[in-house]
Amino acid sequence: MSLNSNSLSGRSSRRSQRGVVLFVALIGMVILSLASVALIRAIDSSSGVAGNLAFRQASIAPVNQAIEKAVDAIFKSKTIGDLNSDDATHNYFAALQASEKANAVPNVLAGAYPPSGYSMVVDTDATTGIEVRSVVERVCNANGAPTLEHCDLLPPKVSPGGTDNEIGSIPLPPIPHFRVTVRVDLPNTNAVSYAQAFLR
Repeated sequence: MSLNSNSLSGRSSRRSQRGVVLFVALIGMVILSLASVALIRAIDSSSGVAGNLAFRQASIAPVNQAIEKAVDAIFKSKTIGDLNSDDATHNYFAALQASEKANAVPNVLAGAYPPSGYSMVVDTDATTGIEVRSVVERVCNANGAPTLEHCDLLPPKVSPGGTDNEIGSIPLPPIPHFRVTVRVDLPNTNAVSYAQAFLR
């Protein structure tokens, strides 16, 4: 019994075609796997960005409230008795802190809580659990009465009008600037938001 050479060559060509199909299928699976990994990473990134934006929006109200409390303590109710010296009960410093981070956040807000040697007042929202810490600093490089030598002072507002019988203007003291730094922490996450405002 003899074998036909045509049938042998047909079988070998079919086997080689099966090998090519298997190779193409493996390449297709690798491409689909890479595409699925890229899709998952894109979804994770989008979720993270959306979460950060939501937290940023949620932190706006606590930041505004902390700044309003600082305005009230300095200018309205004046609960900070002496603006020329530190007041730990109101997180107030009469001079800028000697060390701060590259983003101008005082170290007292950037480290662990409570900071060593300082009792930080923390406001916590009972509903959301958001923690708000704030520090008020007078823009000076030393405690004491504000002077041009060591403070950033704003000239007082003087009316441009006058009277014919004006003998002399009343001397008004220059007004120092105050920097309010607010830190907002979202509970159960590492999400932190910082904000700063200058008051005068």
